[in-house]
Amino acid sequence: MEFALVAAIMILAISIAVNAFFKRTAAPADVTKIVEENARLKAELSQRDIKLGEITHELQNEKTQKDQFAGKNKQLFAELTSLKAEHNGAIKEKDQLSKELVTFKAEEKRKAKEFETRIQQLDTAKIALDEEKIRVRKEDAARTEQEKADRDRMWAEHEEKVKTQLAELCKLPQYNFQTYDNKNLPEGFGGKFKPDFMIEFLGQYVIFDAKVSRSDNLQNYMSNNVKSTVEKINKSAKIHSMVFFVVPDEAMESLTKTRFYEQSYEFFVIPPAALPVVLASFKKISSYELAEQLDPRDRENIVNLIAEFDYHINMRNTFDILCSQSGIAVLEKAGSMRKDIKDEISRKKSEMRLPQFAPTEIKTVMLDRKVQLERIDEMTAPKAAITKAMMDAVRPIVKGK
Repeated sequence: MEFALVAAIMILAISIAVNAFFKRTAAPADVTKIVEENARLKAELSQRDIKLGEITHELQNEKTQKDQFAGKNKQLFAELTSLKAEHNGAIKEKDQLSKELVTFKAEEKRKAKEFETRIQQLDTAKIALDEEKIRVRKEDAARTEQEKADRDRMWAEHEEKVKTQLAELCKLPQYNFQTYDNKNLPEGFGGKFKPDFMIEFLGQYVIFDAKVSRSDNLQNYMSNNVKSTVEKINKSAKIHSMVFFVVPDEAMESLTKTRFYEQSYEFFVIPPAALPVVLASFKKISSYELAEQLDPRDRENIVNLIAEFDYHINMRNTFDILCSQSGIAVLEKAGSMRKDIKDEISRKKSEMRLPQFAPTEIKTVMLDRKVQLERIDEMTAPKAAITKAMMDAVRPIVKGK
């Protein structure tokens, strides 16, 4: 477009120069032609001027567009520079995020492995806990079963021991009672009423019943037995008004009441150790043919003796009960210890067995007061562990110093 403008200017200049030349040299006839030609050239020049104006205008537009494109180019360059900077930043951020992602994945993998390990440990601990619970339940069940078996054995042995003890005591000269058991009853006895053991006393029979109980509540068991025994006696004149229930020493500790009164019958719960005392009391009374023939002083002595026996038995029962309560309090304190210690104690207890006393040893101590006193003296005044011979051997050495 710039080239066309230059060409138009050159043509115009040439036209002006030609006109001037012809004006100076041409003839009048030619002048007209020249004028016409000049006019035509002017017209053409005018057209060219218009064209030139258009071209100039177009050129201006082109320059304007060029300036606009230059401005846009600068803007685009700036944007491109900014985008490159952002791109570089994005690349750096991507690299950083990639590194963080790798670290995160490694940490996530580590945590997953740690979580799996803990889950396995938890499962192992749960299995161990379940096994421990099963073991404890088995031990508790075995201990309960063993305690039940020991209790049943104690009651079973107790019944036979009491019968044997009563039979042997009644054969002794100082007692010498006529005895009966549930396999050898006096005339007139039968049906459901079959006492374990009876002695004949002044035309009546004194009942000694060795109780066998598998009940967890011995007190209720005794109360129920009092009522059922009264129903079986059925106000028989042959039965003495005093009835004795014999229970093991261990069972006495769980009883809070050992004396009952039901329909004019008195019931006494006593341990086997009290049997000689009771038999001695009845023997003392039976040594008189009739109660009304007793000397007032003897009667008073008998009453005092029975009262002392009764007092002694109840006092002993009270001591046993109080000691049992104190022992339970101590056991409750022991329950606050650490679980592993309690488990060890329970294990040791489960291995223990009830002490077994030889029947001959029991009878030797039970039937002879002199032996009892000797045993008490041995406990209160023990013998020295150093013999006299050893003292004699050491004495010269001590004196020599």
